[in-house]
Amino acid sequence: MSGMNSGAEISNEERVRLLADLAGINVTDEDLSEVANRFASLMDELDRLKELDLSNVQPVVIFAEEP
Repeated sequence: MSGMNSGAEISNEERVRLLADLAGINVTDEDLSEVANRFASLMDELDRLKELDLSNVQPVVIFAEEP
């Protein structure tokens, strides 16, 4: 996102609007606040994954290497 190099924080609504535009998803002004709140909640939950100790967890092979 080339226009965002100032380091300034953007609001959740602005972030959702930018992501929606990049993904080609239309979020109406009427729905923007609700979508932004849900997105923020999702990001908070994903941040909790950083707290997990995964040092003893082995990676799962999804696509096996071809012989």
